[in-house]
Amino acid sequence: MDNIEGIYTAYLAGATGQGMAMFVFQDHKIAGADVSGLVFSGSYSVEKGMLIGELVYTMPVGSTSITGASFDQHSDRIVVPLSLPAVIDPNETYCIDTPIGPINAKLVKNIGLGSDDNGK
Repeated sequence: MDNIEGIYTAYLAGATGQGMAMFVFQDHKIAGADVSGLVFSGSYSVEKGMLIGELVYTMPVGSTSITGASFDQHSDRIVVPLSLPAVIDPNETYCIDTPIGPINAKLVKNIGLGSDDNGK
């Protein structure tokens, strides 16, 4: 099992707002949701100490992202490439470049899901 496996709280900030989301990383899959109702899915692999993957979501009609992007219509799939350390530092802020603008993310592991994680 990868050390990355677990349930995380993500504290997010963009050019025009802030948000919070929960993510599960398990078996090379990512699933999550945020407080505004967005649902995320994706996949990842761990290569040379790095988590490499992508996160996919759509923005609803009439919404505005924390990046400042507005959506008069339901968006197409937004695919966000991920490149993060395989061991997330809860004190570090990671810049994630999305197709609709950059966000800063602080990821805190709430519980580990791997057999050798002992809960974290």
